[in-house]
Amino acid sequence: MTTQEKNKHFYSTLVKIAIPIFLSQLLGSLLGIIDTFMVTELGDDALSAVGIGSQFLFLLSIIQFGLFSGFGIFIAQYYGSKNYENISKVFLFMLLSGLFFAFVFLGLTQIIPSQLIQLFNLNEEPNQNVIELGTRYLRIIGFGFITMTISFSISMLARNVQKILWPSIFQMLGVIINTFLNYGLIGGRMGFPKLGVEGAAIATLISSSLVAILSIGFLVVSKSEALRIRFSSIKHITKSFMNKLLKTAIPVLLNESFWGLGMTMYLVAYGLIGEKAVGSIYLSNQINSIFWVATISIANAAAVMIGNKLGENQLDVAREWEKRFRKLGFGFGIFLGIILFTFAPVIVPLFGELSLEVKETVVIILRVYAIYAPIKFLNAIMIVGILRSGGDTKFALVIEVVSLWLIGVPLAFILSYFTQLPLYIIIALVNIEEITKFLLGYRRSRSGRWINNLTYDHSLVETIL
Repeated sequence: MTTQEKNKHFYSTLVKIAIPIFLSQLLGSLLGIIDTFMVTELGDDALSAVGIGSQFLFLLSIIQFGLFSGFGIFIAQYYGSKNYENISKVFLFMLLSGLFFAFVFLGLTQIIPSQLIQLFNLNEEPNQNVIELGTRYLRIIGFGFITMTISFSISMLARNVQKILWPSIFQMLGVIINTFLNYGLIGGRMGFPKLGVEGAAIATLISSSLVAILSIGFLVVSKSEALRIRFSSIKHITKSFMNKLLKTAIPVLLNESFWGLGMTMYLVAYGLIGEKAVGSIYLSNQINSIFWVATISIANAAAVMIGNKLGENQLDVAREWEKRFRKLGFGFGIFLGIILFTFAPVIVPLFGELSLEVKETVVIILRVYAIYAPIKFLNAIMIVGILRSGGDTKFALVIEVVSLWLIGVPLAFILSYFTQLPLYIIIALVNIEEITKFLLGYRRSRSGRWINNLTYDHSLVETIL
């Protein structure tokens, strides 16, 4: 195959996989943005309440993303080796595991919702209105954890066998319905009752339920061999098979859990400054997530593409694609960072009835994020896309723990509690942890030690150096 043909094959495959993933990720981010945008009409307290309540959905999503990404490594490689029986077994185990966590989180939202909200109001005079609004939001949104888990697991299956188009369409429909219901239920329009933050939660619950039903129907009618789930396969999930999956998946689960918990701890730390800081961070992260989806899409496409090649035992192609993805990640980071830095002052004023203090802070925070964008995007490509594709999940876990928990989180608490620095300065200093992550990840990626065909019985195959 000539260089031109190799390039054509690489980019055509990337577009085929990345664009549906991009749409799926974008729609997921838009769901949060729409909730945020419409809740801002209720003021700063409502924004903080929904931001805090959404943090638990975020934490569950991160845990499940880690778990499902770990299992997805096997789905991608089994798809490459055309082992459809094992794809069914992996999916069923993935779904049951995800539902377990969803029910645990649902239970917490029903038993101790106010205590969960108070974790983010640790300053000397907690805002009781924020706690009350957040509790009401959390009690309703908790039931959406179940429906979201079902659709998420099916989407992850489809993603790793390159059949993501229809799940993306379902998600688009979910966003449209959620937007319509938000508009009616939050402000009491079109004959709907005015329910405020509870209306936002109800809209999300209804739309996520519809997406889950459509996703199940997609599996039932699909003619793709890889999506024809054999439920009888659950009887053939042996202890050794589970151990094989968990050996790779648990480090990914811990990685994403530590990362998600770290993001939550950042919010707790910034809560020491005040509820306006929490609201500012929440809004900043929601806006930044729109720009982040491009890199997450490429990272996930990298995991699928390289994983498929490893399953086919084309190790030299996997190594060549790894180099291409590293260059793409850095390039996208520069491009999107420039856009975010430039348009931050234009985007933030779109978010309604917020105080001038919150708006000004959010603009500066977004510009800090923009400066760090190239290195953050490259880190995502290396950890999510490259290392995980070959099952090098333990080293990825080490990178996350060292960078986030030994540097980022301690800095956030120290600077928030012991200094009077502006929030955006604290965030700029805390993000130094991304540099450590880059130094560790780049060296591992170049070493080739992550190259591993998991469809074989032995754990490691020849490494292409």
